Amino acid sequence: MATDTSLAYQHLHELLQQMADAENMLAHGPRRIAAAEKKIAAAEQECVAQKEQIQKLKRATDEASLNLKTREAAVQKHKLRLNEAGSNKEYAIIQGQINTETLACAELEDEVLAMLADVDAAETVLTELQQAVADLKQKLAEIKAEVAEREPGLNADVARLNDEIKAAEKVIPPGEAMGAYKRLKASEGATAMAKVEDAYCTECNTLSTSQDVVRLNLGEFVQCRACGRIQYTVASEAD
Repeated sequence: MATDTSLAYQHLHELLQQMADAENMLAHGPRRIAAAEKKIAAAEQECVAQKEQIQKLKRATDEASLNLKTREAAVQKHKLRLNEAGSNKEYAIIQGQINTETLACAELEDEVLAMLADVDAAETVLTELQQAVADLKQKLAEIKAEVAEREPGLNADVARLNDEIKAAEKVIPPGEAMGAYKRLKASEGATAMAKVEDAYCTECNTLSTSQDVVRLNLGEFVQCRACGRIQYTVASEAD
């Protein structure tokens, strides 16, 4: 039959596990918020890059439009010169220049129209990216609200478990044993303790010595010779 001391060790271990769960849940909220904020930052950076791309397209479009206007002005200038042509040869030369410039204008006009379409497409993408940012910010607000709602209860659980753990720690012998327990608790948390089943440490699966099994059955303070965990054993009802 399990001793009162071994049951007290088991109770302390269970409280440490509950504390680990509560602290993990408490930390999970800020982690969710940080992850959501990271997504927003990445999405906002995409918007910045898209805006820069739009500005680049617009500058290229403006340059092409200016070039088109310059070409159109040249066509008009050549047309005025037709009336001043002094010979058929000069007339033909000027007409050839007009035809060349007119063809160039047509090609530039097509280019400008295509570039304007690219700008429209890029602005549509920007709108979609901005909506994605808005959606992510809405999701962040929901997460923050959920975290804020759960946090008081989790903090209360942590405070309660701290009190219960302090009371349960009285089972640890003072002195060297308590020092070992505190060091393990600080470094390993809930896994500072390990139950022994069928003479095996459930933390590292190491077989306990016969002497340690006897001490465990007596409810003494025992550390695993392999992993250093504080061990305990609780006999089953069948035993």
